[in-house]
Amino acid sequence: MTTFKDHPDPAQLIPPEYQGHLGFVLSKAHRALLEEVEPVVGDGLSVRHFAVLSVLHRHGGLRQTDLAGVFGTDRTTTMKLVDDLERHGMLQRRPHAGDRRANALELTAAGEVARQNILERLSEQESIFLEPLSPAERMMLHELLLRLITASFERKRKLQINHEN
Repeated sequence: MTTFKDHPDPAQLIPPEYQGHLGFVLSKAHRALLEEVEPVVGDGLSVRHFAVLSVLHRHGGLRQTDLAGVFGTDRTTTMKLVDDLERHGMLQRRPHAGDRRANALELTAAGEVARQNILERLSEQESIFLEPLSPAERMMLHELLLRLITASFERKRKLQINHEN
């Protein structure tokens, strides 16, 4: 039987030319984090389901297409997540006030409770994942990643504006 102790340190398995490649390293870190947090979500849900609950907690009444835009996913992927949450009684669809063709998505009381419970479990598991970093390093990592995400969003927005003009 093969165990973790039988394998080399993952850092040794990363080819040197990839160690300096930000996309590769971020992808590996993301995958490692998901492997640790997905099991604690529970109830047959995933981190992506939790993300939907969180967005609707802050911005209830979004249309499904708006939600797809937030996540940068297609409508089919978003619909599956919404259908799953509706089946679990965590959200409901109702007619959208400004668009007769669309439904507004709202969390139910069960969805609010589930979101809070999942948030607590994810926060605890994320703290375990980040244990190798000091509190200052954790904050800096978070701030730097947000800065990169914001800058990327701004570049895309400017390109879209330039393309429309």
